Amino acid sequence: MEKYIALIRGINVGGNKIVKMQDLKTMLQSLGFQNVKTYIQSGNVVFDGRDTGDEALGEAIEQGIRETFGFEASVVIRTAKELEAAIANNPFELTEAEEFKRLYVSFLAGELTDEALERLRPYEDGEDKLRVVGKEMYILYKTKVAIHRCSRSPWKK
Repeated sequence: MEKYIALIRGINVGGNKIVKMQDLKTMLQSLGFQNVKTYIQSGNVVFDGRDTGDEALGEAIEQGIRETFGFEASVVIRTAKELEAAIANNPFELTEAEEFKRLYVSFLAGELTDEALERLRPYEDGEDKLRVVGKEMYILYKTKVAIHRCSRSPWKK
């Protein structure tokens, strides 16, 4: 059994797609996952499961959400080791990060295409800084996150 983290996007946000964490935990247990723990109302879940690959696990959870709760939600999966690697792979130096307000890490479903990376080039350096390492996007914000142009997902177009 491997330790996994599921990041379920778009549930319990702004009063939409409301899911009680106990119901989510029960659904995940019905899929065969063990030691399921949820984190507040965020849709972030830690569990033990068989190593069937991140994509297969994500698809199984997405299908479970569809069937149990009646709506679509995308799921990003990381192993505990991948989460530790994301912390270790932070491309920004501590001294560099200290001059910024926030460091955010976005966990992507997969590695970005060359085309998507090219669309991000204008965001790499400037008032805020962005770097993509594997399946993680690291952003140092000097500005308020909500007003940053990159918060509108230019890599998804």
